[in-house]
Amino acid sequence: MPLLIHTDDKVYRAGVDISDDLLYDMLMSNHARFTVASPSAAVFEQLYRRMVGDYDYVFSIHLSNHLGNIYSNAAQARSKLPASNTRIELIDSKSASAGMGSVVLAAAQATHDGASPEEVGNLIYSMVRHTHACFFVDTMEHLEAAGRLTITGSVLGSMQRIKPLMILDEGEIVPYERTRTRAKAIEGLFTFIEDFPRVQEVIVLFATTPEDVEKLLEKVEPIFPREKVQIARFGPSIAAHLGSGTMGVVVFEGFDE
Repeated sequence: MPLLIHTDDKVYRAGVDISDDLLYDMLMSNHARFTVASPSAAVFEQLYRRMVGDYDYVFSIHLSNHLGNIYSNAAQARSKLPASNTRIELIDSKSASAGMGSVVLAAAQATHDGASPEEVGNLIYSMVRHTHACFFVDTMEHLEAAGRLTITGSVLGSMQRIKPLMILDEGEIVPYERTRTRAKAIEGLFTFIEDFPRVQEVIVLFATTPEDVEKLLEKVEPIFPREKVQIARFGPSIAAHLGSGTMGVVVFEGFDE
């Protein structure tokens, strides 16, 4: 379900009507601005109605409920469906970007491999519990404007002069560490990875500074094989909330079993 991109008097479906490259060009422009919105409940309802009767079980996995109204719109849509044998299960990923994506891909692979709905559901919820994200921003203004921070105004004021590391804690963006330079912030991303006793998967994310990825990989290599590190670019709808210079990591720590 593509997010909606509002710019001037036009509305685009991200990745459908407008490319990521063009959205990044808009993000980097000093005059072009865009805002991001969730698909409406009506759009979700149309999708779900097409699935009813064709599938026995549907997992609908979504961006953290704390980061927008996507999950609530999906829940509203599901409540309007007629009774049927199709079960549609809504899941709050408590994450975003590659954090949510890694859960979706694992669930899709398990389904393709013949796992039962119960097995797929157990996998999804286990991955949600064991997938962690950390990132830093060049400026707090984008997050502040989006209203995505769960910190007080006094704390926010003190963080305006630094490059703070943030984490997703149960789907909420909260402060993790205060760093004053970009180099220290990159070091903080490495420390975040290093703190996990078991690391099964690492994804490095960047917005507009791919040259910084190598700096982080050099630090990570002694504790995790760099050839296994996945590298991805933040989607522009995420970057719009974080700012152009943001970087982050997603860590899947593996299961306890």
